[in-house]
Amino acid sequence: MADEYSTIDDALQALKEGRVIIVVDDEDRENEGDFVVAAEKATPEIIEFMITHGRGQVCMPILPEVAARLHLGAMVDHNTAPYETPFTVPIDHVSCRTGISATERARTIAAVVDPATRPSELLRPGHLFPLVAKEGGVLRRAGHTEATVDLARLAGLSPAGVLCEITDGVNMARAEKLHAIAREHNLPIVSIEALIKYRRIREKLVDRVAESALPSRYGQGRILGYRVQHEPGNEPVAFVMGDLQSVEAPLVRLHSSCFTGDLLDSLRCDCGDQLHMALEMIGNEGVGALIYLPQEGRGIGLIEKIRAYSLQDEGLDTVQANNALGHRADMRDYGIGLQILKDLGLTKVRLLTNNPKKTSAFVYYGYDLKVVDQVPIIAPHEVQRERYLDAKRDKLGHKLPSRPCCAADDAE
Repeated sequence: MADEYSTIDDALQALKEGRVIIVVDDEDRENEGDFVVAAEKATPEIIEFMITHGRGQVCMPILPEVAARLHLGAMVDHNTAPYETPFTVPIDHVSCRTGISATERARTIAAVVDPATRPSELLRPGHLFPLVAKEGGVLRRAGHTEATVDLARLAGLSPAGVLCEITDGVNMARAEKLHAIAREHNLPIVSIEALIKYRRIREKLVDRVAESALPSRYGQGRILGYRVQHEPGNEPVAFVMGDLQSVEAPLVRLHSSCFTGDLLDSLRCDCGDQLHMALEMIGNEGVGALIYLPQEGRGIGLIEKIRAYSLQDEGLDTVQANNALGHRADMRDYGIGLQILKDLGLTKVRLLTNNPKKTSAFVYYGYDLKVVDQVPIIAPHEVQRERYLDAKRDKLGHKLPSRPCCAADDAE
């Protein structure tokens, strides 16, 4: 039987009914699955099930304001855990004898959910481990802590939950084992990636906060500034030329920021050329939009990109360098860019890109946005970026021509 994931709606219904679900994260992150239940539905029987079949640590994700109200401070002053798992000091309810049994852990969980509980009613240290979720949930941190709180909230329940890591008795259970457990116990199994998509589709995450006329070398336009909710410092912009509603499908470019290419005319990449080619093409038509997204280094940030350049100098290609630094080859997400296009009132676009991933994002996110034409944007040949473009074509699937035969021969 194929390893199939449930829908987020199926998982939410299960949580409403007081059932356990399995939540898995990215294989490039912790690569683990956790049992999850809404905190207000956590019975002793459910806690016992998690302990017996999960064999991991029972934790309780909560909101920051709950931790503050109950005086639950961080377990350590300096968190050095790989993903900064936000443990507070462990607790037991004051009525517990040992606090370790499923019954007593369920009692402590119920006390944390109860808004009438006072800090003095919780013993420290104890046997239940609260975790403090980031504001913004999985849109800020793609962890099980945030996923648990988000799922409980989306199910219409108190935004708190209980989770337990799933092991195979020796190591963390991986995908095949997790799906087998889900089938055996008839549990929905969902991914954090799917939850992020679910929220991005259903929640408005961009706010237009500034707008001005902007004359440019390519024509008169308007620049629109946006802020992204739950992502401080993420301020994408749109440069719009002409009346976007005057044509059925205007030219559009989703451009990821590239300090070295866009500002310094680096020959390591084709980003700067693509930026100015896109602006020229839009200017020639008189109508179109360029969305400038803060996604330096395909999402790894400027400092990490510079480190990747150093590895490329040692012989790695752009994909290998990102991987060597612990990153995926391409960590970008285009949901914010698509929300900006929707804010601009677009439903159809001609997309300036060589990257099929950008085109498929219009389908993946389920917005009422359609790419009627993928318009290539091929930068002039430069010897210094041949290996970079080879990797984009051969490893990332970009629609790029092969090297000129003479340049390829000279490089051998």
